[in-house]
Amino acid sequence: MSLEDEQAAWEHHWQSTGKANSLVGRIASVVRSQILSRAVRHYADLYFGDEGVFIECGCGTGQSSARIPAGRRRVVALDLSLEALRQTGHVTSFTDRVQADIRRLPFPDGSVAGIWNLGVMEHFDAAAAAEILSEFRRVLRPGAAAILFWPPEFGSSRWVLAPVERLIGWRRGRPFHVFPDEVNRLRSKRHAAEILRAAGLLPSAIDFSARDAFIHMVVVARRPAA
Repeated sequence: MSLEDEQAAWEHHWQSTGKANSLVGRIASVVRSQILSRAVRHYADLYFGDEGVFIECGCGTGQSSARIPAGRRRVVALDLSLEALRQTGHVTSFTDRVQADIRRLPFPDGSVAGIWNLGVMEHFDAAAAAEILSEFRRVLRPGAAAILFWPPEFGSSRWVLAPVERLIGWRRGRPFHVFPDEVNRLRSKRHAAEILRAAGLLPSAIDFSARDAFIHMVVVARRPAA
């Protein structure tokens, strides 16, 4: 898929489900604002410093990041989709908004104090995910962390969404997916650690817990200090 086609797919997705004007949109909004935002704040408090540039790489609506305090931080919402960036307008945590491809971040080497995203990495195949992680390593400061909320094969969102998608697909007579294809969900904590090390990142923590309702495996990676 070309970058233009990829952008068009995400524009369509955020126009149709990003806003809380559909059942899927309303449910997703509640999950982001009431569950995921608390989990993001928890991990940001643990692994991010108090100042510097922090980027949500693939921000979507940004609702999940609404509890991150900006303070002395420059908190950047970055997405390929302009519609997604528009929907971050109500999220006061963000101090800047940037349209960009996360495989080619417009930031100098070693200039970023922290990166995070939710439900992004699974949409890229293994080769593209490795390219993204290498780019994260490039822009992160030595010792800085990337916090990746990366869905596993056995996450709770699959328990809920898979039957719904099958039912809607059966009624429509064609396959249906709430989100664009998820081609790279994690198989295990070991799988996550192997992916990080292959990209030159150090695993700091890999959690799967009730903190985010077992939706994601929370993978914390650091750029080596030297």
